[in-house]
Amino acid sequence: MKFALALSLLVSVPALAHVEEGRYVGHTPDGKACEMISQGMSFEKGMHHPLTERVTAVVNGVTFVAGHPAVIDAASATASFNHDMFQGVVAIAGGAQALQIDMVHTPEKEGPSGFTFIENNWKTGAKTSIVCQDIELVP
Repeated sequence: MKFALALSLLVSVPALAHVEEGRYVGHTPDGKACEMISQGMSFEKGMHHPLTERVTAVVNGVTFVAGHPAVIDAASATASFNHDMFQGVVAIAGGAQALQIDMVHTPEKEGPSGFTFIENNWKTGAKTSIVCQDIELVP
């Protein structure tokens, strides 16, 4: 009976993303080097759940605390999350900076595959972005 209960809990709880602490390097579509520093993972209020899972990452000198975005469908009364990414945003004078970390979940790799850094200045209309692909954790 205890085995069945443990197995049902294992199957019913979604797998948590795996972003190791350290330096991830990749390249932009035009071949330039890019990097993200993961400062580790945590859980809000100590609750181990994908909706409370956080990654602290530094990109372009900006520190983000990113989480899985919520997916809410009022029409069908469902609340869930997008396990394929982490997103974080910080306010800046006149706009915002954002980070999206794309995740891959395959037998070969469980972790980040790339990221997008965006700076959007609402006041001036200036927008910049860095798309970093094929990121790998380096020693």
